[in-house]
Amino acid sequence: MRASATPSRRNDVEARTKVAKRTLYSRWTERDDLILAGLNTLALDLVAPRTGSLVGDPEALYDEIADALDSPRWLIAARCSFELPDHPDLYARFQRDCIDKPLAVVEDVLRDAQLRGELRAGIDRSVATETFTGSIAGFSSHIARLRGVSAYGARAQFLDVFLHGLRADDARE
Repeated sequence: MRASATPSRRNDVEARTKVAKRTLYSRWTERDDLILAGLNTLALDLVAPRTGSLVGDPEALYDEIADALDSPRWLIAARCSFELPDHPDLYARFQRDCIDKPLAVVEDVLRDAQLRGELRAGIDRSVATETFTGSIAGFSSHIARLRGVSAYGARAQFLDVFLHGLRADDARE
C-alpha cells in the first residue's frame, strides 16, 4: 500500500467505480485516503440503545453486532485487518474509525449500567467490552459455523453468562 498507486491499479479502481479518474482524485488526493474511505464503509455504526437496563442494552447491541458480523462485509473487513498492521499509519486510522468507535459504544453502555448500580464493583469495562464483542465475533466465525455454533444460536446462553457475571449482587433476578 504505497502512497501512489500503479497506473493499472488506478485504472482498476476507475473501472470498478465507473467514474472518471479525475472524480476519484478530486475526492481522494491520496491513495490511503481512498482505501480508508472504502474500509470505513465496512465499519459498524453502533448507537447506544439507552434502554435503561443492563439487560436491554446488551441485547440490542448483540443483535446489531451479530447482524453486521453475519454480512459479507465482515469477511472483507477481517481480511483487510490481517494486512493493515503492515501499514501502521493506515491501520491506526482504521482502528480508530472501525474498531475503537464501536467498542466505545459498548463501553458507554456498561458505564451507564455502572452508574445505575447494575454492575459489580471493580468490573473492568474495557475487558468486558472486548469479551462481549470478541465473543460475538467468535460465534460469527467460519470455524464456529463448522462446529454448528452461530451468533444467533448462542445469543440467549451467552447473554445469560455475560450478564450474570456483570450484574451487581443486589440487581440479580
